[in-house]
Amino acid sequence: MKILAILFIAGTAFAFPAPTQGTQKPNCSAQQVQQLSDGIQANLDIQKQELQGVLSLQQLVHAANNSTQNAGNATSTNSCTPSEAQAQAEGEFVSEQKKVLDIQTKGIQIRAENQKIAAQLNSPAASGLAVVAMAQVLEMMQVQMLKGGGNNDVKLLNMLVKEVNDGTKQNEMNKMAAESQQCEANQ
Repeated sequence: MKILAILFIAGTAFAFPAPTQGTQKPNCSAQQVQQLSDGIQANLDIQKQELQGVLSLQQLVHAANNSTQNAGNATSTNSCTPSEAQAQAEGEFVSEQKKVLDIQTKGIQIRAENQKIAAQLNSPAASGLAVVAMAQVLEMMQVQMLKGGGNNDVKLLNMLVKEVNDGTKQNEMNKMAAESQQCEANQ
């Protein structure tokens, strides 16, 4: 099932519009430029949510790693057995992981719409949006690979924090590039 989801997301992400000839005059509309800028801002807002979700996953993994290390060292004052506490922690992790994947899916959908508009406008933001598309697929696959604990998850989550921050910077540049396109208001 995960493979089908990955293929679907990858297909969506790589469904780039056909390249336009550089000699063509852009089909420029101030309204579409604003729509593209607003769409990129919507993606920036989604990236903030994604970062918060990744940071939450990071906290859950650190807690799981600490509880595993401390399991034999302390007596529990909690009314749960260690296996019940572990099951609860795993449930919290899976729930947060699903939230992050849902946020990422929404971001991919918004970016795909932005790419369509950028292609229609021959926008200078188009190449940056293609960079974001590839990063989104990679980040989604990385979140799906998380297990809820262990050193691999720690490394992967540290990488994800950096990648989401880098993607945010890229989208900030995309927004500036989109807004730099000059169109006549009546087109």
